[in-house]
Amino acid sequence: MDFALTQAREDAAAILASAPSVLAKAAAFVTGEGPEPQIDWAKIAYLASQNVLSSGDRAFLGICAEIAGFNPDVRQPDQTFGARWDSLDGQHQSVIASVLTQSSQSKQSREREILEQLGVPSAYPTVPRPQLVRVRLGADQPAVTNDALGRERVGFREGASPHETWLRGRGVWRMQADRVIASQWLIVAHAGLVRMVGTIDGLTIHGDRIAIIGQPLPDHPFIGQPDPLDNNSQNPVAYGDMNDVV
Repeated sequence: MDFALTQAREDAAAILASAPSVLAKAAAFVTGEGPEPQIDWAKIAYLASQNVLSSGDRAFLGICAEIAGFNPDVRQPDQTFGARWDSLDGQHQSVIASVLTQSSQSKQSREREILEQLGVPSAYPTVPRPQLVRVRLGADQPAVTNDALGRERVGFREGASPHETWLRGRGVWRMQADRVIASQWLIVAHAGLVRMVGTIDGLTIHGDRIAIIGQPLPDHPFIGQPDPLDNNSQNPVAYGDMNDVV
């Protein structure tokens, strides 16, 4: 399979996975789990062209299928990319933009690596991504019913494993999707101290809230240090620049 098409389908799959509520409605056409699920994009495209889901869901699925290279032979005016985009709410527009932005950044990074190996200057300027997002956990308490991440409890628990602390910290928060996807690190803090650090590799949307996709880094030197973005704000989410805190 052509590399560009493979990458496009990976991007489409990442976008679809970032909207669990929409993914659930197309679950019959998705098999397997993990980073490489098998998706029947032809059937997704067909479903998007039928008037059986909401206009927003049809638009989202249609855009995913189009990115993956699948479209009906004859498209109606409401099945163009532009019309579908206008049918989406801001959150779903943000998640599509964020996944494609991250994919573009990954491609540029890979291109830089190859050009550096060949001794050729890159066409792209080197733009660091040192931004970070800090979330501040409250006290340990029961999670809400039907928690979006399937958790039974949220907040900080002394003695929790790195995985549990990460799961409690990565979501779900009211965040600015564009700032999250432009950031490299998630800092989970409690009581003025950093309790966990992890990478930011993507995000999923849950109504008006966001959960971060990434990997916990339990050996990061920031852990145990003072919260670099500690402030008096009631908002548990803060954004910063790594260059200002190291």
